[in-house]
Amino acid sequence: MLDLLLHNAVVHTVCPDRPPAHSVGIWRGRIVGLDGDIDDLPARRRVDLAGATVVPGFHDAHCHTTSVGIEELHLDLGGCASTDAVLERVAVYADGLPDDAWVIGFGYLDRSRPDRFPTAAELDRAGSGRPVWLTHRSGHSCAVSSAVLRELADPLPGDAARFVHRDGTGRPTGLLEETAMDAVKDLVGPASQEQLADAVDRATRRYVAEGITSFTEAGIGCPGIDHGPAEIGAYQRARTTGRLHARAQLMVYSELLHEVAGSRGETPASGLDLGARTGLGDPWLRLGAMKIWIDGAGTAGTAAVTGPAGEPPARQSFADDPVRMRRQIADAHRSGWQVAGHAMGDAAVDLLLDALASAGPVDELRARRHRVEHAGLVRPDQVQRMADLGVLAVIQPLFIPLFGDLLADGFGAARVPWSIRAASFLAAGVPVAASSDRPVAPATPLAALQALVERRTGTGACYGPQERIPVAAALHSYTAGAAFAAGAESEIGSLAEGRLADLVVLGCDPLSVEPAALGEIPVLATMVDGRAVHDPEDRLS
Repeated sequence: MLDLLLHNAVVHTVCPDRPPAHSVGIWRGRIVGLDGDIDDLPARRRVDLAGATVVPGFHDAHCHTTSVGIEELHLDLGGCASTDAVLERVAVYADGLPDDAWVIGFGYLDRSRPDRFPTAAELDRAGSGRPVWLTHRSGHSCAVSSAVLRELADPLPGDAARFVHRDGTGRPTGLLEETAMDAVKDLVGPASQEQLADAVDRATRRYVAEGITSFTEAGIGCPGIDHGPAEIGAYQRARTTGRLHARAQLMVYSELLHEVAGSRGETPASGLDLGARTGLGDPWLRLGAMKIWIDGAGTAGTAAVTGPAGEPPARQSFADDPVRMRRQIADAHRSGWQVAGHAMGDAAVDLLLDALASAGPVDELRARRHRVEHAGLVRPDQVQRMADLGVLAVIQPLFIPLFGDLLADGFGAARVPWSIRAASFLAAGVPVAASSDRPVAPATPLAALQALVERRTGTGACYGPQERIPVAAALHSYTAGAAFAAGAESEIGSLAEGRLADLVVLGCDPLSVEPAALGEIPVLATMVDGRAVHDPEDRLS
């Protein structure tokens, strides 16, 4: 007997060559069958969906979930279109705080002058002398007040010193980029496991309300980056206390991997202290890829870009020593890890592909499903090389409406056809997984589908029209394509016999509405493991 039969629906299974179904049978958290497969089976509960559309649960292939939850507690600067608006909001917010309290905000971006940032002197005035720490929308730079600068070593140790901006007299301006930001995080101190578990709770409640039933956390565990070593324990705490509402795959930062000796005669491998690697865990909480930062962000001007290809000129802004990064990538592959390389610029993509090509035979590379995270600029020759090596593209479609105009200015018009590709990846046989990079782009998967189909920037310009894809392909990228990138396509990402019953009930059929309406489709209900996790109108009761 079925536990639940959903019927009178339009069911897009995202299975190849399968027409839409009209009913789904669920037993013990898994899909038993569709339509005729289940016609003769009795069910404990039957739910008439009255013609609503059912699709697989969305998988966000690259996001920072604990940061989403933590930043709900701080000052949101996402709606500020100018630096003056940022400073005004900081002043109002600071006025309600104790004199010695930190002002912590996220999401500033001056759209009219993307190279403009709040200076330390401006933040001193806005914050009335308090320590102020504002993170750029990209997450790759921040602006701090003089009270913060006074607490930092000058110069910062090691490579971080080159990411401290200075004026003509050599004084820090208040702008810090990339690894220089870690010093500010050290001043504030890490959140506790309990605080992080609460953040996971807040964020994943929002996720399921938007139809996200699983996600890949894009990097955990490294001191000074995101939320440090407490993060994996926080996920475990959230899991065991009922605060993890969507399935999580956790990437491990490359800094955590080190040589782990094996048995006599075995080659030492790069791993964690217990020898764990990609795949450890269960369907709710699983270890994912090794994440390595190769360059920075297009909107922050820290992407590694080749030339000549228009203005601005080439930049080689690598996050670390290129020789060291190539070695880390190759060692991780040889040790059994899937590699997820943060590569916004095409020079960073070159480094990643070169390192992988040197790491082992092509059949091993293809089996591992290594990933280019962001793929902000990918030249035509690199598209084919990715296909040859079996490397996936994990893209953020919402960067187009949010940052497309800025990226076009920053990368140069001649590079735009290489940017945030989709159609050319699919044509070449490169698997595509869509994602948000939250909290950088805090919008829904349905808005991301619209961005993939329309590719309209904030001013209405079409960003690389040749890279538009149909709605069905866009839906695949946020479901089956994202599941494939996570190595979980046998469990999630499509609606078929044996798959986990993770699904979304939508108020309109995305394959039938106009593209401009995709982002406005309501999520009526969300189910994980055959259980309603978002159902405000009790449609699944």
